[in-house]
Amino acid sequence: MSKVSPIRLSLLGFLVIAVVIPSAESAVLGGKSDVANIRTNIEIQELGRYCVQQFNLQTQSEQANGASIAGMDTAVLSPLKFSRVVSAQKQVVAGTKYYLRIQVAQPDGRSRMFDSVIVIQPWLFSKKLLQFTPVATPVY
Repeated sequence: MSKVSPIRLSLLGFLVIAVVIPSAESAVLGGKSDVANIRTNIEIQELGRYCVQQFNLQTQSEQANGASIAGMDTAVLSPLKFSRVVSAQKQVVAGTKYYLRIQVAQPDGRSRMFDSVIVIQPWLFSKKLLQFTPVATPVY
């Protein structure tokens, strides 16, 4: 029977520890993680702008077809004007799913918060707005 050298044993132990015990800052695989520097993050701000544009297009389309917006708050006035993304999280799925809290201005000048969910799949050149809902009690 051959002896295992102490160096090999130490390296094996280190490798096991590095794999089994992730660092405190690493995100859980498939879990949500906060996006840093959202005020200066151009990509996140543009995603927020895109969400508002898509909501406005969907609203106009539904109004033109005479359909009501299912579950939409009647106090929401359209078209909305993008102000800024105030918080953002992302999650790696089959692409990247972003959870954005967006501040908008309504046509009457009032400010309002919306939560949106958008999935991006760059290899398919796909960007899809999944959810855009008003926040009942906005936390700034």
